[in-house]
Amino acid sequence: MTVDIKERPTQAIFSVCADEAVVNIATVAAFKLSGTQFAGEFRDYISAEKRPQFSPILKSAASCVALIDFDRDPELALETTARLHQIFLNRISIAGVGTRMDAGILLRAVRNGCTEFLTKPVGLVELMAALNRFHSIVTIDPDAPSSIGRVIAFLGAKGGVGTTMLAVHLATHLVRQHGKKTLLIDHRQQLGHVALYLGLKDTLYHFDELLRNADRLDAELLNGFVIRHRSGLDVIASPEMAASPHEAKGDELERVMDFLRREYDYVLIDSPAACQDFKSSIIDQFDEMYIVSTPDVAALRDLARLVENLSLTESAVSKLRVVVNRSTATDSITPDQIEKVVRFPISIAVPNNYFELLRAINDGEPIPPQRRSDFNQAIARWANRIVHGSGVMEPHAAKKGFLSFLR
Repeated sequence: MTVDIKERPTQAIFSVCADEAVVNIATVAAFKLSGTQFAGEFRDYISAEKRPQFSPILKSAASCVALIDFDRDPELALETTARLHQIFLNRISIAGVGTRMDAGILLRAVRNGCTEFLTKPVGLVELMAALNRFHSIVTIDPDAPSSIGRVIAFLGAKGGVGTTMLAVHLATHLVRQHGKKTLLIDHRQQLGHVALYLGLKDTLYHFDELLRNADRLDAELLNGFVIRHRSGLDVIASPEMAASPHEAKGDELERVMDFLRREYDYVLIDSPAACQDFKSSIIDQFDEMYIVSTPDVAALRDLARLVENLSLTESAVSKLRVVVNRSTATDSITPDQIEKVVRFPISIAVPNNYFELLRAINDGEPIPPQRRSDFNQAIARWANRIVHGSGVMEPHAAKKGFLSFLR
């Protein structure tokens, strides 16, 4: 199911097990309605065992409309209705399509989340009227961000550049300053520092273990993996002992990330430095990827190689963001020189605040967002940019020794 995406549509239509006539009429209706796009067809019913890859257009659309054909197998159509309603929650409207609908099936379909029924042959006027009804019920602002949560990855150009510390502080700002429900995942095989920096006790469970349980993941199971920080931030810590990495099978990663997106406004992932091994299927799950470096030759060499490597993956280029940490006014390598070496623009630079951060590590408590410092101001602008898409640098900011949002 491949569809070219020009921009995020207000409404995306797709069909499940529909015949050619229904697909054709849906395509025409989508073309005629402003802000509506046909996102393709699924030829098999959707269940816990058979869950397809959802295209980027369905993940990013403000709302979705599913046309489910009940003629082939009513029971599987009912299961598909329930499954789609669970996956997309309030972002989906479901219409059943069939030659005739048994009263008992109709009742069960309504209970599973089906709100419209179209009789074959489906007419263009009839379908367009249904789509307009769906649109008026949802009442969506086309410029508003999708209600589904965002996944943000943090990758270090090399060890020791402060990736974890930045992820921890950004996460606490999202919670404390913006009231966002946020999950921070320490995705390291052993001895990750997220829990340490937050003064939390590590757990036996980690993200790879969550992937192993993708088929039975629900809110109750997730609770067993999550540690709650007193700020309200949820954390999945890394294990204290070495654990063999879990190679995600099939759609395990997508299923877990889809679930977490529905549970949280933001999911932040502190990943190992070896991100050159990331597969495109993993990168596809990220909305943004921040690669953190420091303004020194060793880190910048590794940064250049990582950016070059990741740029080979088409889906990664638009998601990449370069972060320069521990920036000062006396750095021997200027921002222009960094961009020339890396061949990629700097998005964010965070000022050096080594001693205060060292004290925060020793205390097991991040620097409070209300404390006034250049570091906190940079993190606050970063969080504002993520939440509101704002945070343009003042013209004189670079002269002060730190950049914020050059691009």
